[in-house]
Amino acid sequence: MAPMKKLVSRSTKGQYRKIDYQRVKTINGKKYDRTILKAAEIAVKGAGDGRISVSDSKMICRACRPTADGRSTYDAMEKVTMAYVRKNFKFTPAADKAMREFIAKMGAKQAARTKAMKVA
Repeated sequence: MAPMKKLVSRSTKGQYRKIDYQRVKTINGKKYDRTILKAAEIAVKGAGDGRISVSDSKMICRACRPTADGRSTYDAMEKVTMAYVRKNFKFTPAADKAMREFIAKMGAKQAARTKAMKVA
C-alpha cells in the first residue's frame, strides 16, 4: 500500500515548519493562496495518471478550510485559487464532486454564521 500524501511545509534547509495559511504565490501577476496550490501539486505527484483522487481532494479541502468550527473563512483569494486549481489540474469525477460539495457546504455554514452575527 502506498504511503498517504501529506501537506507539509519545510524551510529552504528542509526543516519542518508550521504551515502558514497566509502565504501567497504570484502566477502571471495574479496572487493565489500558496497552501492550496501546494496541496494540489502534492496531490498529483507520484505514480498514477496525474489526476486528483477523492482522498487527495480532501487534502486540498483541508488546505482551503483548516478548521470546521468557523474560525477559518473562504475569502476571495481562496475562491480565485480554487478556480485556478479546477482549471489547471485534472480531477476524477468523484473527486470533483466531493470538492464542490465540500465548498458548497462550508460556504452555506459561513453564510449562516454571517447572518447570525448581523442579527445579533
